[in-house]
Amino acid sequence: MHLTKVSTLPTVPIRYLRKVSVTGRAAAWMGKGNIMNEHMGLQVSREIQEAAAKVGPAVVRVEAEGAAGVGMGSGVLVDAARGEVVTNAHVVHERDEVAVTFHDGVTRGGEVVAYDRLYDLALVRTRPPVQRDLALASAEDLRPGELVLAVGNPFGFDWTVTLGVVSAVERMVGPLDGLVQTDAAINPGNSGGALADLEGRLVGIPTMIVAAGQNLGFAIPAWQVELALGQFRQLGRAQHPWIGIRGATEVVSPEIAAMLELPEQRGVVAVTVEEGGPAEAAGLIAFDVITAAGGTPTPSLAALRRVVRGTPVGEALELRIVRHGNPATRQVRVRELPPVYTR
Repeated sequence: MHLTKVSTLPTVPIRYLRKVSVTGRAAAWMGKGNIMNEHMGLQVSREIQEAAAKVGPAVVRVEAEGAAGVGMGSGVLVDAARGEVVTNAHVVHERDEVAVTFHDGVTRGGEVVAYDRLYDLALVRTRPPVQRDLALASAEDLRPGELVLAVGNPFGFDWTVTLGVVSAVERMVGPLDGLVQTDAAINPGNSGGALADLEGRLVGIPTMIVAAGQNLGFAIPAWQVELALGQFRQLGRAQHPWIGIRGATEVVSPEIAAMLELPEQRGVVAVTVEEGGPAEAAGLIAFDVITAAGGTPTPSLAALRRVVRGTPVGEALELRIVRHGNPATRQVRVRELPPVYTR
């Protein structure tokens, strides 16, 4: 990914600003404004400190060794009673010996219960010395511009806290979708740690950065963590629901909308439909436009994937489609993603 560096505008020193005489009521209001701003700043600072105090004890250091070499990253206690730690799959994959170090310095062995290489999540079970874990934030609560904390162990600097904002949601990077983008500093060693809101709730698990850029970090959203945890606990492995559509576009351009006689520019174009897949069996063809799945609008590929991922394998998923300007519905029987796509 090529990024162009943009320089920031210089800051004007206060001594060069033109002096303005302000007296009377205006001066009084300006004074009140300064006091209010100072109070608000102190309040936000306290909220950040309180959130860091909540999140820090639930973040762990994860060290793993095995056939793939030595891996080091972070993890998050999501269920202290069960001793469950979520981390990135790339930290523990093909590594048999796992050590988990807690906030109080105690180190205990861990067992990799399951992992998902496709979505880069893993579940490690251990015996935590403290009963402190993080609740998962609701995806609907997350908005661009919201303050978030990244807590982890970058380059071995344990329990480092950095502050930033949610830069964007529902990002797609390679095979990963629904990612939370943030400008909070994320470095090697933050992998598997916590991206949390000011209420101390987990909003994502940091998984990657754009090394050529600045402040471009991405985290697996909490709703995907919740789905993966359910599969790991019930099946002991990852399971990826699949409907057999590839190459869909995220945004329907005006040209495509006109060509397909689409009444509005909202939907996902099925550029290709996998031969022998669930969608083909249900009667979908290339260039059908999917406008909703399971009753949920699908204005983007990420939105469609989210609905599919939340549908159990074997269940029927109703798709609303538009074909040559005519609306229709199709019942697609969701299958598990074939292994060839996950290798």
